[in-house]
Amino acid sequence: MRATLAGDVLKELEALDARAGAQLEPRLRDMLRLRVSYLNGCVNSIRLHSESLTLEGVRPDVIAALARPVRLMRAGLVSDGEEAALRLAEVLTDAPRGLEPEARVAAGHWYNSTQIGAIVQTVALTNAWNRVLRGTD
Repeated sequence: MRATLAGDVLKELEALDARAGAQLEPRLRDMLRLRVSYLNGCVNSIRLHSESLTLEGVRPDVIAALARPVRLMRAGLVSDGEEAALRLAEVLTDAPRGLEPEARVAAGHWYNSTQIGAIVQTVALTNAWNRVLRGTD
């Protein structure tokens, strides 16, 4: 049986999503969304965020690399700051491991507390969207 959500839930998610991560560069925000969507196996979101990054001029090899753990990415493919943000996103999404303190510390070298909050918001809402899309697909 297919799940049906109340329309106001989707509208509220859309409104939150429009604001979450606004303090981040659009490229980073979409990179985070794509990496989290890969972790969650949400095909619709993977397609959407890959297309967004393509429109932003991100190279295909960078987009493809987001399918793999950040620690396995080719050196120099993303900036050190992007790598730290992506690693934090991986740790926040992989609930069984919990938060690795070094991931937050590494992100703190590149982003201020407001930006780290924006990373957390972006990851949380992407996780929510992935679950909604997968749960109602």
